[in-house]
Amino acid sequence: MTEHRQPTVEEITHRAYGLYLERGGEDGKDLQDWVRAEQELTDPLVAESSKPRATQITRNSLH
Repeated sequence: MTEHRQPTVEEITHRAYGLYLERGGEDGKDLQDWVRAEQELTDPLVAESSKPRATQITRNSLH
């Protein structure tokens, strides 16, 4: 059984900012970034599915 813990505000803020930067610093999507960051940090499957396919392949080949 996988234990789910709630991410801290600091963790969500850090990831949301990372998403903002990944989008090239486009303003106006802060709420979407926050929700996505929270989902990624809460559910590892969401984080894995949101990565670009090439990143997934590279990561899988390392294991």
